[in-house]
Amino acid sequence: MKVLARSLVLSLAALLLPALAAAETIGFATLPPGAINNVQAQVIAKVVQSNSDLQVRVTPYRGGGAMTAAVNAKQAEFGITDIIELTDAYSGNDRFEGKAMPNLRVAFRVLAFPIGIFVRKDSEIKSLADMKGKRFATEWSAFPNSILMANAILSTVGLSLADVDGVPTANIIRGAEDFKSGKTDGFIFAVGAPKVAEVNSAVGGIRVLAIEDTPKNHEAMKKVRPDYFMMKVPPLPNYAGVSEPTNVLGTDLTIFVGAHVPDDVVYEFVKAVRPEKKALVQGHPSFNGFDPDQMAKQFTAAKYHPGAIKYFKEVGIWPGS
Repeated sequence: MKVLARSLVLSLAALLLPALAAAETIGFATLPPGAINNVQAQVIAKVVQSNSDLQVRVTPYRGGGAMTAAVNAKQAEFGITDIIELTDAYSGNDRFEGKAMPNLRVAFRVLAFPIGIFVRKDSEIKSLADMKGKRFATEWSAFPNSILMANAILSTVGLSLADVDGVPTANIIRGAEDFKSGKTDGFIFAVGAPKVAEVNSAVGGIRVLAIEDTPKNHEAMKKVRPDYFMMKVPPLPNYAGVSEPTNVLGTDLTIFVGAHVPDDVVYEFVKAVRPEKKALVQGHPSFNGFDPDQMAKQFTAAKYHPGAIKYFKEVGIWPGS
């Protein structure tokens, strides 16, 4: 009887082990609630869990640097950020000088991400050039990526953050709160973010400042970072502050992953997302910009994870496949 009981226990354990392994939870780093990345990460996590054996735990961090550091240090498996933050962290550029994060890889490109500078609807500020000398968030202790974004936008009118009346802030949520409370005259944020809608309602209306579409302005933004580009956003119900087609800063939103994450996990994660645009859009309208055939877009420096490359080659969207 003892031998039989032991045999049954071992057989049961053998059956359970694959299930336990498949149910292993992976960490997904994102920004705090209120940031559009937080919503997007929640939606992607739900889609992955519904279409694979992976369990995803979404964890908010104070800023992009904290997210990349967590994945690089193997404290999380995946993260969500724009390609500029990811490339700088991987390469050790700018604020990451001397602390490069070589463990970071791209899992896939999600969509083109619109970033704009907003002012009150009744503000005397009518153009980006009018931001000179105005109160605007600076320092960005927990989200320095906004320094690059703001400088790229302002560069199109020959300005930078050195030309505004700086108001030190920590991150994008704090920057939006400062604007809402009247401490600043403008704020930078992702077009369509929940926090932007909240600010719009709180102050009686906002509007985004347009970038003029000229070769010179394209070149100015790319001098800040070569992966930046200009994109036109249409007036949509979820785009507070956009009353007509308007050019803003564009950057590619990416899902990144640690090189330490097994190839099969990354493969399953990417495979679970690609066919599910409908589910993604139901989760948040920003995913209307998701193009399954552009998930493997090539960037200036960032490298893709082998597990993602394997899947992209199978479906024929990897360059040369």
